[in-house]
Amino acid sequence: MVCRRMMFLRQVVLVCMVVSMFLNFWMLTGTELQNVTSHIDLGEAVQTCEPCQREMLSASMNETLRGHRPRMERRIQQHKTTSPPPANPVRPTGAVTDSIRLAGSLRPDKGFLTIGIPTVKRDQNASYLTTTLDSLISHTTEAERKQIVIVVFLADFDTDYNQKLSTELSQKYSLHLNSGLMQVIQAPRSFYPSLDNLKTKFKDSPERVRWRSKQCVDYAYLFQHCRNLSEYYMQLEDDVISAQNFLTGIKEYLERMKSSDWTVLEFSGLGFIGKLFRSSDLQRLADLIMLFYQESPVDVLFFSFLHIVQASGKKFIHQPSLFQHVGLHSSLAGKIQKLTDKGFVGSTTPQRTYTDSDNPPAAVSANMTAYREFKPQLAYGPEMGYFWAEAPKVGQVFVVLFEKPARLSRIVIETGSEEHPKDILEKGTLEVSPRLLSVNEQDNTPNCADYVKLGNVENGRFEVATQGTEGLGSVEVKCLKVTVTGEQKMWVLAREIAVWTVKK
Repeated sequence: MVCRRMMFLRQVVLVCMVVSMFLNFWMLTGTELQNVTSHIDLGEAVQTCEPCQREMLSASMNETLRGHRPRMERRIQQHKTTSPPPANPVRPTGAVTDSIRLAGSLRPDKGFLTIGIPTVKRDQNASYLTTTLDSLISHTTEAERKQIVIVVFLADFDTDYNQKLSTELSQKYSLHLNSGLMQVIQAPRSFYPSLDNLKTKFKDSPERVRWRSKQCVDYAYLFQHCRNLSEYYMQLEDDVISAQNFLTGIKEYLERMKSSDWTVLEFSGLGFIGKLFRSSDLQRLADLIMLFYQESPVDVLFFSFLHIVQASGKKFIHQPSLFQHVGLHSSLAGKIQKLTDKGFVGSTTPQRTYTDSDNPPAAVSANMTAYREFKPQLAYGPEMGYFWAEAPKVGQVFVVLFEKPARLSRIVIETGSEEHPKDILEKGTLEVSPRLLSVNEQDNTPNCADYVKLGNVENGRFEVATQGTEGLGSVEVKCLKVTVTGEQKMWVLAREIAVWTVKK
């Protein structure tokens, strides 16, 4: 039964994707585009979305359009006859003014990251919003707070509740509201289409259909409001906590992905939490959601958008997760959500032990099979995480290649963790080399010459130290290599690679 339901859901999503693409083309060629955009735009004036519509109809989708044209035409005719645009205005066409911003100041310059957080009343009067805000604020530095904007969207239809919450937030976070770090906004009721007599799908109750349809419109409004505030936009919920130094993790992952064709970067494995977009994509994502707000939940529409825009369909998921769900009571009456992200970089994730190490700029590579996104660099760089590899084979290596040769006074490499105490390197050697010969094109590991052995692993750990320029300190190290010297069945978790340089 579950499998049949999953197959049905998958078919529905695919049909929605195809219908969406054909509708985009159809709307571009007729007056219907004006009818739709008049309901969707929240800018200073009604704007056509023709550029983003054309972009969505990229060359990579043409083959799909041709192959599905007969069925699509039937589906579109059905959509036209059964789903006319809502009679009520979906969103105002006037300028965005301070009337929707209940608290907070606008910054004159565009920021690096906007974090959007919609919030409504929850069942049992549960509230997690301040926990979320406190986590974000406490886990960023003063300098980082100047680069981000946190937009809290009071999306409940109860305006008295919104006003009370706005007052509480203004009192608790006055400093951050005045600095421009935080904004509190509310949508005019006229923004929303009628939420009565909606289509029922997936055997959802009318209450659930209304709840998820309103949620879709909430997101569309939030995207519209945030589209020009920063270079990037991240979607969070009002019941999550963040990892320490989460902004550093986001920036480093963006740098690693700068040559990749990504549409969304995911920093959590749960639902719509921790999804990062380019702000330039928010308009067309809002358009898609408003076209199908009563057809599917917002997370399904999000994945439809991803498949439409990103031809490869590849997902870019950062590991470990930087955000964790902590809420229990949903905004849907009677719904309990016991969801946790097992990949969250929280209490069970190893933290840096040697915070005083120097770790000069270096690239870390391995010819072992890394698990998911637990790449070798995570054990060395400042980004939170670790290198996790499937059971290594004799002769396999992981290597630290320094950008510039460095004299080292101490090296510590630790494997295993409290959560995975058996995932240690059982047999291995540690060596250093002063000279790089080449880089292996297949696995990107460096080939270095004149290696000097420093020692063997003991209880999953290497440690070598020297005083001054004697021994280790006498070598200009270009490569630092760990080699597996014995078969083992257990995986290897390299928790930390810490190095100290000789001080001149």
